[in-house]
Amino acid sequence: MADDQGCIEEQGVEDSANEDSVDAKPDRSSFVPSLFSKKKKNVTMRSIKTTRDRVPTYQYNMNFEKLGKCIIINNKNFDKVTGMGVRNGTDKDAEALFKCFRSLGFDVIVYNDCSCAKMQDLLKKASEEDHTNAACFACILLSHGEENVIYGKDGVTPIKDLTAHFRGDRCKTLLEKPKLFFIQACRGTELDDGIQADSGPINDTDANPRYKIPVEADFLFA
Repeated sequence: MADDQGCIEEQGVEDSANEDSVDAKPDRSSFVPSLFSKKKKNVTMRSIKTTRDRVPTYQYNMNFEKLGKCIIINNKNFDKVTGMGVRNGTDKDAEALFKCFRSLGFDVIVYNDCSCAKMQDLLKKASEEDHTNAACFACILLSHGEENVIYGKDGVTPIKDLTAHFRGDRCKTLLEKPKLFFIQACRGTELDDGIQADSGPINDTDANPRYKIPVEADFLFA
């Protein structure tokens, strides 16, 4: 059984500069009918280009230097006190996920048989990194789980405690960016007070309105 020090780290192939960048903007050339220019000759190429370059509000901006980091925590073996058995086959799942997310452009790291404290430490440190030049963040937890909790090799830890490190009020460089968590445990729902979308001073007036987004906005749990 691997201990905390035995977590295996595998770094995915670094993205070559600007060669494999992910662009989520669709090609909107199909949106312009072939007869459009014939009916309205006063439409300039500049206006068409502006339309193509406009990012719809329902899409995330993926035009960053890199796609982002993906952490895979693969817990196969568990201490006897947990009552959990060996998760046979999980190594193949971890390998397949590593290849899949690396092919998408993520920088992938795999950690095996992590304790609850180790999982917390890994994600806390990841949230403290500078993600300014990254489009998003992904985390995959492969382990035993129950409602709202997931197993480390030595016990259970609340899923919310793991994901909370990436809240908008704690991880500012991922604010308004997708934070993807693929986990096996169920997750409860709670309302939160929200965080101001920019970091300026609070000055809510009719002439100077500010909007807030939930501190757990832009999270995907699957």
